[in-house]
Amino acid sequence: DDHAAYRWLCGGVSVNYHTLSDFRVDHEEALDGLMTEVLAMLMERKLVSVHRISQDGLRVRANAGKSSFRRQERLQSLLEQAQTQVAVLKAQREAPVHTDRNARQMAARERAARERRDRVQKALEALEQVKKVKARARNNNRDKPSEPRASTTDSEAHVMMMPDGGFRPAYNVQVATDTGSRAIVEVDVTSEGSDKAQSEPLRGQVQE
Repeated sequence: DDHAAYRWLCGGVSVNYHTLSDFRVDHEEALDGLMTEVLAMLMERKLVSVHRISQDGLRVRANAGKSSFRRQERLQSLLEQAQTQVAVLKAQREAPVHTDRNARQMAARERAARERRDRVQKALEALEQVKKVKARARNNNRDKPSEPRASTTDSEAHVMMMPDGGFRPAYNVQVATDTGSRAIVEVDVTSEGSDKAQSEPLRGQVQE
């Protein structure tokens, strides 16, 4: 963030994680197209062949605490509470208020309540995916039966074994590399802890 060109692009604002993340999300299609063009140019110049790729997974700690993972029954209860709170705050906001400050405070509280409700709803939706993952694990005798849970703060994260042998909320980042040039040709993120089922999907993405 000390380079003059980057400061100019950001309007004098220093580059940080949120700036880069927002830019990537807002211009995902353009960045994917740019990466495709760069790889095509490298292949045309015989710098990258992509005839053989290697693939590996890296487990990255998620921004979610263990205490945020709840069972379905608890999530349903939290959703009902959140929906009730949103309705109460909406009714209060629509009632006569005496100052603009009170109106702003009520709007902020209502927005926060809606966000909590949406996070719980996402956790319930993610719970269905967790059930499928655990079912596959049980079929492969890789997991002891346990009741599935989902996080109310980071619904897409799953608890998985980390390199140190511990179990923590994380994501599995898959990286495919051209073995000749060692250039990274594809990256994907999954919430499944096992790398075994990730080979074919990532290979297909590289081929595409």
